[in-house]
Amino acid sequence: MIHLLFLLATSALDLRFIDPQGLPLSGATITASHAASGQTYTCRTDANGSCALSLNRAGTYRLSNAILEAQLEINTSPNSGPRVIQLKLPSLLTSITVVSASRQQELQQESVNKVEAVTRAQMLSTGYERVSDVLQEIPGVLVRRGSTSTVGGQQIQGVDSRQVLVLQDGLPVVGARGIKAGAINLNRQSSDRLDRVEVAKGSASSLYGSDAIGGVINMITREPVKPLEGGILLSGGTLGAFDGRGDIGGRFNRGAYFLNLGQNRLDSYRLIPTSPTTVGPQISRQDILFKTRYQLLPSFSLGFTASAYRNNERGRNATETGIVDGLANDSTQSYALIADWILNSRTTLQARAYNARYDENNLTSPIASPGTSSTANLNERLNRLDATLSRQIASTHFIQGGVEWAQNLYRGANRLAGENIGQQVTTADTWLQDKWTVHRRLTLTAGGRHTNHSLFGNAWVPKAGLILRLNDSWIFRSSFSMGFRAPDLGQLYFRFANPASFYQVIGNPNLSPENSQSLQAGTTYQHRRYRLGLTLFRNNIRDLIDTRLVGTPRTAQELNGLLASFNISQLFNPLIGRQTFIYFNQARIFTQGVELDGEYAFSRNLRASAGYTFLNARDKITGLGLAQRHRHHGQLRVDYAIPKLGLTTNLRGSFYSHWLLNAATGTRGLPFQIWDAYLAKSWPRGIQTFLTADNLNNSRDGKLQLPTPTFDRPDFGRTYRVGLRYRFGSVD
Repeated sequence: MIHLLFLLATSALDLRFIDPQGLPLSGATITASHAASGQTYTCRTDANGSCALSLNRAGTYRLSNAILEAQLEINTSPNSGPRVIQLKLPSLLTSITVVSASRQQELQQESVNKVEAVTRAQMLSTGYERVSDVLQEIPGVLVRRGSTSTVGGQQIQGVDSRQVLVLQDGLPVVGARGIKAGAINLNRQSSDRLDRVEVAKGSASSLYGSDAIGGVINMITREPVKPLEGGILLSGGTLGAFDGRGDIGGRFNRGAYFLNLGQNRLDSYRLIPTSPTTVGPQISRQDILFKTRYQLLPSFSLGFTASAYRNNERGRNATETGIVDGLANDSTQSYALIADWILNSRTTLQARAYNARYDENNLTSPIASPGTSSTANLNERLNRLDATLSRQIASTHFIQGGVEWAQNLYRGANRLAGENIGQQVTTADTWLQDKWTVHRRLTLTAGGRHTNHSLFGNAWVPKAGLILRLNDSWIFRSSFSMGFRAPDLGQLYFRFANPASFYQVIGNPNLSPENSQSLQAGTTYQHRRYRLGLTLFRNNIRDLIDTRLVGTPRTAQELNGLLASFNISQLFNPLIGRQTFIYFNQARIFTQGVELDGEYAFSRNLRASAGYTFLNARDKITGLGLAQRHRHHGQLRVDYAIPKLGLTTNLRGSFYSHWLLNAATGTRGLPFQIWDAYLAKSWPRGIQTFLTADNLNNSRDGKLQLPTPTFDRPDFGRTYRVGLRYRFGSVD
């Protein structure tokens, strides 16, 4: 990787690259990425190793090449003649550029917050097609589906889905998370469209707003680098799995475009053969992503992104009225318009307009009563405007600030008080951050955000951090941040009578916001062949919102009295004869622990990586542990390649200790481990075939072996998949 810093106003830069022996680096593709805007430029060296990068904006750039690396700072005019850069052999361990911890491009090891990144190459080498599967191999991140659904929720360092913000290219992903137990269903998100997935750990409210008190998951979509490139993927396997995807993109004189299409299906399954209900439903899904960017002026570019999916699920469930067939259709659409201005050689401005919608329709048909089907709907609408100003002051300060406005609307039958009339909230935010290079080895970051919420008024949260480069191998980082999370519309106005059992959940308009404190400290040691990392973390959350069983009213008088005692409006229209749960600020919790991670490159063709997380997560008031958390969680991965034969393979293991199912009763889920394997063969003309074996050790819940079988986790068992990839114009 080549790192080159420009602090000049120019339209072109002549470069000549030589290798460690001083010989010209001919036929090499050089890619330059503008740190502030993400705009990329490419050139290809000639026989003398020379190329001219046509840069029409000034600022900080990172240049990359797949083989060699160098670092250089340039502060003079390019008219003084071509620059000669001698490249060196890189570390065997890859440096990854991330944006999610600071809202600007920086190397992963230079971030004040702990950031994990899964690259496209890593995703391809697993055969995974869903973001939920990709995330399960990151230390400190837990992704586990619910035992009766296929919702891929997520935890970061023990902080649950509702407090974790999910983004695509820095903009919120919609999915009615306020109603869906706070989780964006990452089983709906395709990994094929992505360049990488970034996970920023700890509170990021000062940068990203209310929902980020536990961390951020940012899915970065792909950018074309060649005039014309594309490919297709076809795969199929166990449970009738089929995945078909295709993409095409390219760069032209003043712009670029990228289109990705996908089709996915999977059969339903049962874990208990005698059960009439399905654990995993039959799934059919279609995805589309289109993005384009055009350089209207040397100092102004305009981009547009459209993303959508349509998902269909069929399953069978047991309800209070008997066995029912269920049909669920959900879909999203999102549109973003992005404008970038170069105001001068040190200042950039970005403005974005974003509209997103989520729609869900459910049809429930009782088996014993044909013709008595019932329907339900759920809808979310999100509108957002924001602007970010970035300014480089001398060579020591990089200051960013912005304003944001967002409007969120929910509506739905048997989902909210007011049904399809809906409930709405608006927020208006301002934020500021300064990255101060005190010394070449010491960088300080400080910032904060002010939020004005239409229901909860004003709040302010700060952030501070430092990164100290002790030498070329040792890096120390530390950060402290606070978070503010307003109750979502579901917690405020939820009104749900579960058709599968005799209970109901009611929102509470009297809730207070959650507040958090996040502290992280860690160190990384990196040598050419190996890297070791240690991170200590502590997250405190005050006024955590959760549900509490408040009784089972048997008469209208009991029900009215129950609502009055908690100051809950009659507009929620609850039912008689059901267990009733209401949302409360009922807990002060903490999650704390240690993350260890490392990797070792035995050679360029053989490497291993591992991670381990120790987690202590408790309720401060009761002293009880928090449910659905593993005290011990680890990963192991070994990769091996035989380039002459075009073969790549890996073996990956994930390990989980006991976890609490119910803190009050002390019941626990059983420990388990899951091993996955991948083998790929590359052929001429851009063709690759692959085979995956997921859950190779056929791990299933041990409670399925009891005389009366049951389960706490829905793993089907061992599955296989074979696939074919074809690429033209570029190689992944």
